[in-house]
Amino acid sequence: IDHRGIDVDAACLDSLFTKKREKFATAAAEVEHVASILKERQILGDPLADVLGGEIDFNNDLRRGDRFQVVFEKFFREDQFAGYGDVLAAAFDNNGRRIRAFLYTPPDGKPGYYDENGNSLKRLFLRSPLRFEPRITSRFSRNRMHPILGERRAHLGVDYGAPTGTPVIAVANGVVLSAAMSGASGRMVRLRHSGGYETYYLHLSSFAKGIRKGARVDQGQLIGRVGATGLVTGPHLDYRLKKNGVFVNPLVEHRKMPPGDPIPEQHLSDFKVARDRMARLFPDELVLSIEGTVDNA
Repeated sequence: IDHRGIDVDAACLDSLFTKKREKFATAAAEVEHVASILKERQILGDPLADVLGGEIDFNNDLRRGDRFQVVFEKFFREDQFAGYGDVLAAAFDNNGRRIRAFLYTPPDGKPGYYDENGNSLKRLFLRSPLRFEPRITSRFSRNRMHPILGERRAHLGVDYGAPTGTPVIAVANGVVLSAAMSGASGRMVRLRHSGGYETYYLHLSSFAKGIRKGARVDQGQLIGRVGATGLVTGPHLDYRLKKNGVFVNPLVEHRKMPPGDPIPEQHLSDFKVARDRMARLFPDELVLSIEGTVDNA
């Protein structure tokens, strides 16, 4: 197993993920390990979003000057590349805050990602139903001028501008309540989640395979693709969140979501050993900043 570490400015991350925002290309050229990033970018997309998706909205939270570090597995068989393994650890400096993630499997549990203190990074909801489309075109409002009808109406969701065909994922585990055409909403998926929550995904171009009434979905699962069905001016996703029967602002509500369960007290010492071992796999120039916190935790 070859454990690889990558350090990159998050300004170039956006251009790598979207392949559309060329203005970040010059920033990418200043990164020392650009060649490695380009070669390994296929493991830095969805997996990184899966690890940190509960803490960082990759649609809107990235800022110039942000940095991330990733340690991952790369397998070889007789000196020939055989595939990628898990992301073992990640650290993301985002707008003045540092988020760390370490993969750990409790002796009597399932593998998951935890911060340096053993708190779970998995939240009930992901921050966004799109992984890498950094453009909100319309926000939640009780009094918005409708772009087609020319009258003021409530806009009970958040619009994400994205090309037709962009993958849309479930923000949480749930059950499909409906997946069908719905008038001005176009093709729409509606999911029921625990805690009295429902989510709506409007104007889709298509539904993912198996997405039908009664089907169970997992957090991060593909449920459809962005489109321009219904009453719209162009392709986008209208994402809505309902809590106990009332539509709420997704961007505000997501920030209130509690984290998952921490590592049980009896397993903390074992976690710290695993955490420290993984921290030392980061690129040498970054180890000190990580270990300085890790060793004191």
